[in-house]
Amino acid sequence: QTNPRICRMEYFRFVPPTIIASLVVVNAMPSPQNTPEPATNSRFLPPGLFSVPQTNPNQGLQNTGAGLGLGAIAGIAGTNCLFGGNCDLSFRPSIGGALDANGQFVPQLGVTTQVGDGNGGIGTTFTGGVQLDQNSDNGFGGFVAGGLNNGDADGFSPGVQTGFGISQQNGQNVATAQLGGNLQGPGLAGVNFNRPGNAGGVQ
Repeated sequence: QTNPRICRMEYFRFVPPTIIASLVVVNAMPSPQNTPEPATNSRFLPPGLFSVPQTNPNQGLQNTGAGLGLGAIAGIAGTNCLFGGNCDLSFRPSIGGALDANGQFVPQLGVTTQVGDGNGGIGTTFTGGVQLDQNSDNGFGGFVAGGLNNGDADGFSPGVQTGFGISQQNGQNVATAQLGGNLQGPGLAGVNFNRPGNAGGVQ
């Protein structure tokens, strides 16, 4: 029988970086600013690489929607784990695309973390990766997103997701709201909690 206290401790120990990244984007994103970021002194990294992303002030509705979507997925995943004991993690390759708030379609390649075993036919997911972005200085950008899939961690799963694309524009990180979908491959690795005979819970 699942011990809720152990399950909660294990969740906070193994919570995937994608969830943390999603919450950082949602909760730490500042109000749009016009003040340029100070240039870095590094000779190897582009200016503003680690600066907090700025948003387009004319896309407030889209930014709010993407932020609420990410927050809702994080809330569902956390509730299922803490109160339902459904804390399994499955790491899956994914390929897809999204339509951003600028009306641009961006192809994406990433790694999806499915939280929970998908029992009931719905799984919560968090995805991070790279995307082709014509608005970025070098043509590439990153993205973080939260979404839902069909819960099948052992096969191919279609999914829908919302989040933010992050690109470098004139040396500054810019976050743009997105809505898209992907196709997730079978899990390559994962962590199963509270399974007898599964040392450490690693698949």
